[in-house]
Amino acid sequence: MQLPTSTKNKEYKHSPRGSWTAGLLTLAVSSTPALAQETLTPIDVSGERIEDPSAPVDGYIATSSRAGTKTNTPITEIPQSISVVTADQMQDQGVASVQEALRYTVGVGAEQFGLDSRGDWQSVRGGDPVIFLDGMHKTFGFYQSPRTEPYLLERIEVIRGPSSVLYGQGNVGGLVNLATKRPQAEKSTELKLQVGNHSRKQAAVDSTGALNEDGTLLYRFIALGRDSDTQVNKVEDNRVVIAPSITWRPTNQTEWTVMALHQEDRSGTTTQFLPSEGTLKPSPFGLPQIPIDLFISEPDFDRYNTKENAVTSLLSHQLNNVWTVRQSLRYSETEVDYQSIYPQFTPALKENGDIARVAYANKPNLDTLTADHQAEALFSTGNVDHTVLLGWDYQHAVSSSRRAYKADIGDLNVFNPVYGNYDRLTESDFSDTPENTVIQSGFYAQNQMTINDRWIAVLGLRHDSARNKTEGGTAFTDEEVTGRAGLMYKFSNGVTPFVSYSESFKPVTGLDAFNNPFEPLKGEQVEVGVKYQPTDSASLYTATVYDLREKNRQAPDPVNPNNQIQNGETSARGIELEAKVDVNAHWDLIANYAYTDTEVEEGNNKGARLPSIPAHTASIWSQHDLRSVGIPGLRAGAGVRYVGSSWDGTDQLKTPAETLLDAMIAYGRDNWELALNVNNLTNETYFTTCLARGDCFVGTKRTVTGTLSYRF
Repeated sequence: MQLPTSTKNKEYKHSPRGSWTAGLLTLAVSSTPALAQETLTPIDVSGERIEDPSAPVDGYIATSSRAGTKTNTPITEIPQSISVVTADQMQDQGVASVQEALRYTVGVGAEQFGLDSRGDWQSVRGGDPVIFLDGMHKTFGFYQSPRTEPYLLERIEVIRGPSSVLYGQGNVGGLVNLATKRPQAEKSTELKLQVGNHSRKQAAVDSTGALNEDGTLLYRFIALGRDSDTQVNKVEDNRVVIAPSITWRPTNQTEWTVMALHQEDRSGTTTQFLPSEGTLKPSPFGLPQIPIDLFISEPDFDRYNTKENAVTSLLSHQLNNVWTVRQSLRYSETEVDYQSIYPQFTPALKENGDIARVAYANKPNLDTLTADHQAEALFSTGNVDHTVLLGWDYQHAVSSSRRAYKADIGDLNVFNPVYGNYDRLTESDFSDTPENTVIQSGFYAQNQMTINDRWIAVLGLRHDSARNKTEGGTAFTDEEVTGRAGLMYKFSNGVTPFVSYSESFKPVTGLDAFNNPFEPLKGEQVEVGVKYQPTDSASLYTATVYDLREKNRQAPDPVNPNNQIQNGETSARGIELEAKVDVNAHWDLIANYAYTDTEVEEGNNKGARLPSIPAHTASIWSQHDLRSVGIPGLRAGAGVRYVGSSWDGTDQLKTPAETLLDAMIAYGRDNWELALNVNNLTNETYFTTCLARGDCFVGTKRTVTGTLSYRF
């Protein structure tokens, strides 16, 4: 909608609830050791050993997480659903992207829009999770952030449910935190060569160790190069990544890690937006079905090229037996050159097999500065152990772009495509978009209390200020206070039931028909569950039920379709069951099931289910070291993924369920290992979702990769 002239350079502001602000100050003051009235005693942790969340995990089961509380806390002591995908699991399953790594994670709709070279898309509890990298915001808008290379990651943490108290603006469904590999004291080097179908060729190196004799200076160097085609004709998937890092530990109390990243991707668009008639449904006019490897675009025009340069600083210092301070800081610059040709909406085949097409180009630049400052205190008051966290985080993102769009550029016959006959974009078709600046800052306070070594309570409050300013346009400022509360009880047999309440908010830019700024999206969730970790076992079992709601969703104005109104409210209720089992020294097992019931409570399509969200998903993955049966060095694994049927957002078009098989086998001897991974073993043709606008998204066909590794 065109902004009225009278609103230019005017700033709109939403204010939070005052009572929550007072509560935030009360929590911060009462939780601070220097200000508390009781005599405080530092917690004695000499006999405890909590897994370092930034260190490598041996196997599939992580026992602690920093993402859930921003403190080093056992997962069984966090009153929220958390899943961790380790580097070992990613390696065994042969993942090529972040969304592939989440295929066996409960409550996550991985590959929500099929194979997409432009981004990693997934849903969590019916919502689109915000992506974080090392605890800081990674994604800003669509198609402005290159996909993260999974070989750089030590783990992927999925936090299900609202997380605004610690992370600011975000979706009610949850967030995904990507944790990068960091320098290690133990020297090791890994060399990898990989080949696969679609002419895939990839080489990688990962080396780490100490740079001096006393081990105060550590390094890590990761590099990867790939040359590959994809399952879509004429679309490549090429990548170069260089990621050096260094850690300085001058004392046992101080650690400073600096990481650099250079990444360049040269690709095209694998998403072809094929019409539902001819893919999911029979073709019209008696035509055959559309080939799923069809390239709708033009070879001399289509590209999705990205470049990112980033520097990250992670600093930690223990002041005394009570206080530790931390600072995380990242600056990044990204450039994207995106242009492609798609079917004209609503996509439909003509009687001769032609399809009308449109051209689109977008060339955004994005500069971001993100920071998170924390002060953590460990102390006791009577029979209560406290972990108090006070923090301030900040985001500053500036983006600009050149865009072009042209309709009716020339038809393409989907059964006999002949390329080159189309109306090309010219310089006059491009226009510069105004520079957009997004600034968010937030103060947060959290108190984790353990009472009599049995009860665990977590309380948190946050005040956020988010400002969105478009050059020459209207500035919008939203302020909000969000809260979080959780309670757990630790039984001596490893069973820990919990209940929690949490809130989320996400600013919405723009004005309604009366020139009033839109209210932020607001969400809340109630969750009840139980976590079980048997004594003397790393196995972890989690069962949860939840009810979440989000309001202030936008919908077309029924009086004036060119305007938007905020009358939308959605809900998601569900059950999640997850088991990560260390069966024995030679057997790892992952199993999960999720039931997700979504509904539009208010607004357009009231009563309909949310698009692309299957009600039922389940998976199981088993990996065996076969030395127990007399074959040392041989490992084998297999998995089954079930993705239930989903709807288009209007409950008119149903995407059927699909069951997919994955398998791996590896043989290692001395320092060498040869691994074979096959995903979608039976080469099923399936669609991950079809939308009400008439297009469908093709799932990933069979992929085969062979990897030779040498470690020393």
